[in-house]
Amino acid sequence: MYSKILSLFLVFFSLNIAYAKSDNSAETEIKNTIENEGIVGLSWSTVSKGHVEVGSAGYANISKLEQMKPAQKMHVGSVTKSVLAMGVLHLIFEGRLSLDSNIEVIVPELNFDNAWSHRSPIRVKNLLDHTAGLDNIRMWQLLSSKPLPNTPLAEAFESSRQNLLKIRTEPGTQYSYSNMGYTLLAMVIEAVTNQRYERFLDDSLLDSLEMYDSSFEFISQQGQFADPLLAMGYHENNVTQLAVPSYLRPAGQFTTTAPDMAKFMIFLLNEGKVNGQSFVKPEHMRMLTNPFNTKAHIAGLNIGHGLAFANRDRHNVLGMCHPGTTFGFRAYICLFPDEKKGFFYAANTDNETADYEKFNELFINKLSVASASIAESTGKKIRLSKLEGIYLPSPNNMAEFEFIDMLFNFIWLEQSNEHLLMKSLQNSDRRLIQVGDHLFRDINRTQASHVIYWDNESRLFLSDGLKTFKQVSIITLMLYWVSIIFGLIGLFYIFLVGLIRVIKRDKVSFVRIKWAFINLLVFSLPIYLYFQQSFLQFGDITAASVSLAFLSGILPLTLLFSLWVSLRGNLQSNLTKLDIAAIMISIQFVLVLATWRQFPFIFWQ
Repeated sequence: MYSKILSLFLVFFSLNIAYAKSDNSAETEIKNTIENEGIVGLSWSTVSKGHVEVGSAGYANISKLEQMKPAQKMHVGSVTKSVLAMGVLHLIFEGRLSLDSNIEVIVPELNFDNAWSHRSPIRVKNLLDHTAGLDNIRMWQLLSSKPLPNTPLAEAFESSRQNLLKIRTEPGTQYSYSNMGYTLLAMVIEAVTNQRYERFLDDSLLDSLEMYDSSFEFISQQGQFADPLLAMGYHENNVTQLAVPSYLRPAGQFTTTAPDMAKFMIFLLNEGKVNGQSFVKPEHMRMLTNPFNTKAHIAGLNIGHGLAFANRDRHNVLGMCHPGTTFGFRAYICLFPDEKKGFFYAANTDNETADYEKFNELFINKLSVASASIAESTGKKIRLSKLEGIYLPSPNNMAEFEFIDMLFNFIWLEQSNEHLLMKSLQNSDRRLIQVGDHLFRDINRTQASHVIYWDNESRLFLSDGLKTFKQVSIITLMLYWVSIIFGLIGLFYIFLVGLIRVIKRDKVSFVRIKWAFINLLVFSLPIYLYFQQSFLQFGDITAASVSLAFLSGILPLTLLFSLWVSLRGNLQSNLTKLDIAAIMISIQFVLVLATWRQFPFIFWQ
């Protein structure tokens, strides 16, 4: 009898030792990853069938040698959107809103430019799932020292701002991530509740979920809004970053802790119930990650964004996830509803060179999430040669950089045996396997990851549910590249040759390009001034931005004047001909930039 009890005890003890080692192993891997990726500190929580674990590693504040605690307060960037969305869905549950409520009616003071308003007004659901057709953000909304913690939300949408609320795609038809959209949702909350959105969400949502250490209010590491429990934010090389107020704060201003986010995950995994009572309509909980009615979804793609989360197919598992980035912080939440599991982590480091995806893989392994079945080829296949060519972002994420994205963020498709190769300047090649009529699967994914479809004008599109590209003629892109290359050569010629002629004191030749050369030389002034100011003033009207706008604005005039002077000179001289050619190709480049509203260089619009 005693021997059996002893044997059972030893077996149980050995199992506990094995579990502890596994746990310690996972934490060791997390700590090693933090060190290897240059992350200052990390806090996290996991949920598995109601069982919660929290942990932390690294530092909350390096200068104070303060260790990161599991309950450390952290900023979470765009993870905010998933929490705010629950507040909006609760208002719908109470009958104070609906998914089909017309935004243009709720906030009539804003100047929307919606060419489809007669048939497709902007609705609440379009803001939630990023299908409103809005631009993402403008530089002045992101990088500005002007907003205060309590700046009215309407100031993010000043009516004087040209094309700020121009709808770029028909609402409901296409995903395009928008921070403006979630700021509009906060304005909807304020219009419906007659109180600040921060107060409503803190009182009605967070208190209901017992997330008492979380808040939508602005919290900083020092000053009037300081909270000693908030970790310090960092960039690369451990450069500190204090909290920053933003015009678009509803899209990314939320302070929370890993234990509180465990409560949020339990709420989501419990079908949106609080104390056994529904807090969000069950049908809306089923729509949290399901894309609906977008062109990509209608064409057969099930990967995309729903009312609060995106479907994520990574590391051989499927999850409902949302990443977050803000000044000095990164965060991530991912849930697996079928298994009642989920994880959240927040890092107090926004490091552009770090691979945060490694943390996702670590937590997926820690939770032992079941692998998804791999989608195999079914149905008839489309001829791959028809799909080859150049594809441009349609639309790109930020309207003011559409020209730049066209030049550098295009993709091209090539047939490779029975596969498609997707190539780009930014990323390594991706191999796509055809798994359906118009569906393709990245070999590193388990489900169909891309879809091909045509619009009513027979234009060809490729979408992964979150990014969409439109096929264009390669000639169009080549002409723009020729324009930019020759334009830069022309400007470089004017600057370099002008400098040589100044050194040689060749006044006769210098006079032909004198004013264009001086214009280019003086560009060193705004460059110097930009280095002297905070990066948070990039979108403000400052000496740096005004001088840059002025000097770029007069460049066409100095080029034209230099061209006029050159044409009056000795046209038989080869040197004069070179000067004229350089000036003319510079002028054409400036005209192309102006046509695309990239010129003059103004970032406060």
